[in-house]
Amino acid sequence: MRFFPRKRRVPVVNIVSLIDILVIVLIFFVVTTTFRKEEPVVQIELPRSGQAKFSPMDAPVVIYVTADERIFLNDTPIEPDRLGPELKERRARDPTCQFVLKASKRAPFQTIVHVMDAAKFAGIAALPTITQEEPQRP
Repeated sequence: MRFFPRKRRVPVVNIVSLIDILVIVLIFFVVTTTFRKEEPVVQIELPRSGQAKFSPMDAPVVIYVTADERIFLNDTPIEPDRLGPELKERRARDPTCQFVLKASKRAPFQTIVHVMDAAKFAGIAALPTITQEEPQRP
């Protein structure tokens, strides 16, 4: 008797349905994701300016001055006498680093002047300030 060997079928994995499910799950996550606006840890009320202009920068170092005379460097509290050396150190590490001042409108002017002096000590020629735009009047 002669037996013929049966041809074995090569097992095939059908991944089309798997890809369909993954695409649907991906679309679900993209649609349901909420994007939060980046908000700083330090909450301050900015002064308004009629001459304020939008100026895009690449992640500047923000110096915050609160109404109660506290100073923050990128959301990290810093002592006023330590601000100048810290700015100088950051400037030495990255000479292209940009610095901006974000002071509360209720912040004492003396504290703001101290921050500007510390920036000058660090070799920062210009320290732009962040303000809110005045609402347009009809």
